[in-house]
Amino acid sequence: MPFVRLLSMAVSAALEELHRELAEQGHPHLRPAHGYALNAILNGYSTASTIAPRLGMTKQGAAKLLQNLLDDGYVSFEEVEGGDGRRKPFMLTDLGREAINLSVAIQQRIEDDWSEVVGPRRMATTRKSLQSAVQAVSNGELPAVRPAW
Repeated sequence: MPFVRLLSMAVSAALEELHRELAEQGHPHLRPAHGYALNAILNGYSTASTIAPRLGMTKQGAAKLLQNLLDDGYVSFEEVEGGDGRRKPFMLTDLGREAINLSVAIQQRIEDDWSEVVGPRRMATTRKSLQSAVQAVSNGELPAVRPAW
């Protein structure tokens, strides 16, 4: 089986488990794209026009995604004094921060479970190898995480 296909299967399996648990713990409407948007906001990207390229989507698509997060209470508009009235920066709400923290905890639990299956040394080696491979094709950097549409 091609390695990239295995990586894709691993990501799909982990995301399905992550979102199933998020739903069970009070976040039933969150989808992977929402998580990528919440993380973009957490990392300082606060408008549809700055988030769109990070997610590989149009500004209109990002605006719709952000509107869903706004409607569900995960983000709110940041008050900007003397700023451009057309610019609507988003900020995480307490609910948004809770979802991110819960997601991080679930991801760690998934990794721990997988580590039990393959062994901690192999998991550490796999992590280091993947990081090195990604950095090698990304000018030594770890690129933004985004959906693989």
